[in-house]
Amino acid sequence: MDRPPVPGILIEGHEYSGKSTLAQRVADGLRLRGLAVRASHGTLTRDPLGRSLLDEALTVFEGTEHHEFRHPETWRRFNSRRSAQLILDTELFGELGPGPGEILVQDRYWLPQYAFNQYFTPAEGYLSEAWTASRVPRFAVQVYLTCDTATRRRRAATRDGDGAKHPLNAFLRRHLDEVAGLDRFTTGLVQDSPHWLVLRSDRLSPEEMTDVVLKRFDTRPASRPAEPVPASRPVEPVPAFGARADRWSTE
Repeated sequence: MDRPPVPGILIEGHEYSGKSTLAQRVADGLRLRGLAVRASHGTLTRDPLGRSLLDEALTVFEGTEHHEFRHPETWRRFNSRRSAQLILDTELFGELGPGPGEILVQDRYWLPQYAFNQYFTPAEGYLSEAWTASRVPRFAVQVYLTCDTATRRRRAATRDGDGAKHPLNAFLRRHLDEVAGLDRFTTGLVQDSPHWLVLRSDRLSPEEMTDVVLKRFDTRPASRPAEPVPASRPVEPVPAFGARADRWSTE
């Protein structure tokens, strides 16, 4: 299904990958050009029902201090609720979208949840390939941020005084070694796609990443065909990617 891309930049990544820092810098850079920018975090819309579904999903991780990373029932409960919220959010965004002349800078949307579904509960079929192909809007520029575990730990340590943002963040914070495998899996979903830019935030400075993203935005084609992310991926983490990859979320 061919659709014009959303006029904007989508920044995705798992915990402590640098999403929010990059999103803020990109939005500031666009505003300095005199452009109208709308910055959004976690969800595309502010629908109260969607917010309620998201809050309910996050509470699933309350009391999971002793749960293993791949705790099946915990992830099944979370993924079902979060996937329902994403479906609603996506449909509402399709009715609204950015305003005329507005550029949307979106800090996390659907890819991490798609990866959660395929990595932890693939048999359930939440957020199918057909859904990603037909309903998920593609942004003019789509960025996936990755980094090594040491960088995630360092970033998490600098925010210990603030505490976890929500129960899911607290859970993932306790399992940063395992998050590395999830991150490799997610990277494998997008690293070969021409519609995704994979950046390593442990090798590039925020200034360098901002420059790369804005240059990609400046040279974007007028329109390109949409491309689904394959849903049929192995549950085990994919091999680490090569030189080409050379309040809801945290960075």
